[in-house]
Amino acid sequence: MNDPAERAAAAAGAPPEPRNPFASASFTRWWLASLVAGTGVGIQAVSVPLFIRDRVGQGERAPAIAAALVAQTLPGALLALLGGVVADRVERRRILVRTYAVATFVSVFYVLLAAADVRAIWPVFPLAALVGSAGAFTNPARSSLLPALVSRAQLQNGVILGTMGFMATLQFLGPTLAGVVVDARGLTAAFALEVALLAVAAAAFSGIRAPQPPPSGRDVLGDLADGLRYVAGQPRLRGLLALSGVPGVFFIGPFAVTLPLLVPDVFGASDKWVGLLWGCFGAGVFLGSLLLTFRPLPRRGLAVCLSNLLGGIVMLLYGRSEELSAAAGLLVLWGLNASVFMNYVVTLLQEQSAPQMLGRVMSMYSLAFFLAMPFGYGLAGAATAAFGSPATLQLNGAAAAAVGLLCLALLRSVRALR
Repeated sequence: MNDPAERAAAAAGAPPEPRNPFASASFTRWWLASLVAGTGVGIQAVSVPLFIRDRVGQGERAPAIAAALVAQTLPGALLALLGGVVADRVERRRILVRTYAVATFVSVFYVLLAAADVRAIWPVFPLAALVGSAGAFTNPARSSLLPALVSRAQLQNGVILGTMGFMATLQFLGPTLAGVVVDARGLTAAFALEVALLAVAAAAFSGIRAPQPPPSGRDVLGDLADGLRYVAGQPRLRGLLALSGVPGVFFIGPFAVTLPLLVPDVFGASDKWVGLLWGCFGAGVFLGSLLLTFRPLPRRGLAVCLSNLLGGIVMLLYGRSEELSAAAGLLVLWGLNASVFMNYVVTLLQEQSAPQMLGRVMSMYSLAFFLAMPFGYGLAGAATAAFGSPATLQLNGAAAAAVGLLCLALLRSVRALR
């Protein structure tokens, strides 16, 4: 029993609260809407890099893909703190409906670009920036809405099941569908499917009923300053937020930039394998999240620190693989390890934060996570252009393992979390 409320109930002889978040109809709707949204966003994660790759010269592929990814993530990082303040002041359902409507609108433009076989790639950059800006408000709103839909006893499983479903569609179903559809019907069909899914997600989120956040009595800058002071006084939150930047630099950046190039250049496979290999990672995240639901780890803080070390080792091996079967197996293993980090960092942040600060804390998580990604994309693009995809993956794997060792040695406040 990791939850203090469960331990107190057991000591008093009272039956523990049910831990099944699907007992809440609002959670069920939130979960299904997240699955649909994740599938749509996952399709875009594969289709946009393929759109760019096929329109530039061989030596320009990695920098161009990296630049598009930076254009999408940098605005989201810069607006992340504002997104958290808004999530603590505005009804979160309304934020989600409007931001997914914006994403739908952008995807319509991708359909038009692909259908007209436009060879220029410059339109991708403002479209990506618009999606990233909307994401700065989507992510803290979606995360901070969850605790209002479930009881405290249901929260950990709600986070794990929510992460499991969203990541399974974002990293498995969406990319796999994109690879298969692009291979069979082309980019236009993949972008059109993305439009339909994002529109359905916006409609599904509109049906959720949740309380309006109470007014703080402060202006936006005052709320933001309060949030920063609150986190500065919480060593555990500071440690968790520092760890949140590791995946973007050392894992997501090199993986996303190199995958569309590894498939044809190293594995000699068709474009559907870009989606299928991304899906192998997502399958590992899904399976790991499912296992954590039934068998939670007793020392969650230690598990978070270890996940960076183990992830770096797996990435080293993935960078050395030359066969599709070996790469697929390593990506499943990588996803299993990543599920520990993804689920427990979010759960621990939500458990350790005061309810009135939750939106701002989760926006700081988004800031750390998404601010790291442009650096990861940029470094991976430059390294891949200079040294090639396998060497880039191996260098980042070694660096991630070293960072993991430092986290184990220095972040004692995080290691102690159970």
